Amino acid sequence: MSFNHENRHVLIANKVLIAMSGLTRWTKRQEGFMYEKHHYNIPGPFLALKWTKSRIRHLITLLTHCDDKGMLSLIEISQLAEYAHTSVRSLHDNLRLFEEVGLLRYSVHFSGVISIELIDYLANYRDLFEEAGTYQSKTGYTSVWCEMVRHLMEIEHVNILRVALRALVQVERDIHVQSQKQATLTYDEVKGFLPRYCGHRLAVKGMLDQLSRLFRVQLVENTKDFLSAVKENLSLQKRIHTVSRPLMFHVKLEDPVNSKRIKEAERADTLIGWFDLREIARDFVDFDALEVPVSSLQSLSDTYGFSACGEVLRTIRNDFHRYGEGLQDTDVYRLFFESPILYLNERLQQHSKKSAIA
Repeated sequence: MSFNHENRHVLIANKVLIAMSGLTRWTKRQEGFMYEKHHYNIPGPFLALKWTKSRIRHLITLLTHCDDKGMLSLIEISQLAEYAHTSVRSLHDNLRLFEEVGLLRYSVHFSGVISIELIDYLANYRDLFEEAGTYQSKTGYTSVWCEMVRHLMEIEHVNILRVALRALVQVERDIHVQSQKQATLTYDEVKGFLPRYCGHRLAVKGMLDQLSRLFRVQLVENTKDFLSAVKENLSLQKRIHTVSRPLMFHVKLEDPVNSKRIKEAERADTLIGWFDLREIARDFVDFDALEVPVSSLQSLSDTYGFSACGEVLRTIRNDFHRYGEGLQDTDVYRLFFESPILYLNERLQQHSKKSAIA
């Protein structure tokens, strides 16, 4: 895997985002107390660190460029540092620290080139655990669009970066899991994980205002509106019994950086492209006999994007137009008729390499 590989949808465990944003001091709840390190089952190595801006950037950079096993092979460290908007020395220092606490292992091949393994990648970084042959998640993970990641790298103030990470978790929980129209953070929740010196209402509002490129933020500070919002949200009702003031922020992701929306749209377009190909090809071959799970097409769409998938599918469709059933006798298309998904993956890999060179 080369550095040119960049995950389009970066999957990060909610517990990792919570740890990097800072654990809340606001622990009192209606039914007792809630301590995030236990609630999210955050591994010790993540709690052993003070999460500075550079450390947050560096870990997210590694997650953006690792493969599905948590590996980064033969990477130029200068390019990783450039992506994270930090110095090479800062990245070196943090890699050593990450290794000391048990987050990763890395090795230097020769000057400026390293390989990195994120330890227990599925459990630690994706919150996925195998049970009875299937993978289960305890507290979930968030899909972050690659453009969102680039915006996160540009945030200069660490506390604004922390607020952004918390907002991502809340959007995942409230909108994507509980199907709420918007995510909600109370003032006490935000103040609880930020340093005490920046917990003033205006300071918190100012931080959220600076995230306007990424989130649509609506301030609710009228008591009547606050109570009305609480009545409409069961999750919020469990969280507000110890709030200190009727102040909350409604948050939504902007569409251009909404990983879920982008993923859904591209998956739909890729499936339409496949069905268009099938309509052409079934005149020449028993296309329905080919085993092509919808989930596999969706996975290709997530990995390479509809632009690449659409181009490859159009090329195949045009070849069927030109050569018809004769394609079955060609070496180029032999793998397509044996395993369409493997064939598409190879073609898409080639397309990605050409695009990277260009």
